[in-house]
Amino acid sequence: MLKLLFLADTHLGFDFSIRPKKDRRRRGVDFFANFDRVISYAQENQVDLVIHGGDLFYRTLVPQPIVDMVYERIGNLAESGIPIVIVPGNHESSRLPVSLFLHQPNIYYFTKPEVFNFDLNGVSIDIAGFPCIRKDVKTKFQSVIDSIDSQLSPKKSIKFLCMHQSIEGAVVGPSNYTFRNGKDVIPIESLPENYDLILSGHIHRSQILWTKDRKTPIIYPGSIERTAFAEKEEAKGFYVIEIHEDNSIAYRFEGLPARKMEDIVLPEKLYTKGTLQKEISAKINKISGDSIIRFKMIHQENMNLLTAKFLDDILPWSMNYQIAGDFRSRVKASI
Repeated sequence: MLKLLFLADTHLGFDFSIRPKKDRRRRGVDFFANFDRVISYAQENQVDLVIHGGDLFYRTLVPQPIVDMVYERIGNLAESGIPIVIVPGNHESSRLPVSLFLHQPNIYYFTKPEVFNFDLNGVSIDIAGFPCIRKDVKTKFQSVIDSIDSQLSPKKSIKFLCMHQSIEGAVVGPSNYTFRNGKDVIPIESLPENYDLILSGHIHRSQILWTKDRKTPIIYPGSIERTAFAEKEEAKGFYVIEIHEDNSIAYRFEGLPARKMEDIVLPEKLYTKGTLQKEISAKINKISGDSIIRFKMIHQENMNLLTAKFLDDILPWSMNYQIAGDFRSRVKASI
């Protein structure tokens, strides 16, 4: 049996300060901690191959120390004998930061539509894929697939298609917004049916879709941590994929710890600094000290009291917080 691991949307470097200006917990440590948990799982369970579905980093221009921190971890995984395949996502502007670490022979990443072939314990596996198409994937997708198909192994092999895109039917956000159509959405009917699995990053909620013929699963592992309050109720983790001796494929979701996100609503029409402090203190005493808080001030005329310094003096170091500009405004998923 072969064992593969599929993760995506790690967003490493998010809220991570190289030189913090104040002594308060940063969320970036959570993302690195879960990434380390995934790598440890792969090594301890002797996974044969790791696939990253994109948005390895949190943005295109990443400070060099963060680049080195990420690639050192990937390099250690590769040096332990586990190859890793990476799909550059939209947050990397469809290309990975340059580094000598990427020259490690067990690190593979897509720079164009191509196929990486692996012979793992006598099983031939084609890992096909392409960097994220950030504009008009609907129009460009078929030509990309045609280019990849010409590179697939002519011999019998397990075939995976890897990408970082929005696919028709994917669901996000607290209101369960469903992608239906548009230039940046791949229609279900456009997906090829000659693959055993389709693996994609970009959507932060873990979910399984199916191709039009209902024969090929489409796996979104979701992000490894909650990146926005739109994800506050979502489980976070990665997928383990098992290929058995008869070439049948099984897959399961493995969860990762994710800190709770809590809304604190401040409804009074008029606060003083004292009454506001008293109300916030009472409410935070009822929730976990490890929580991520979003403050929602209903009446905007009180917003001048809700400053970072004011909250830093009240909240414990272990909490993170943000301030919602308008409680009634719509919150969109961050993908």
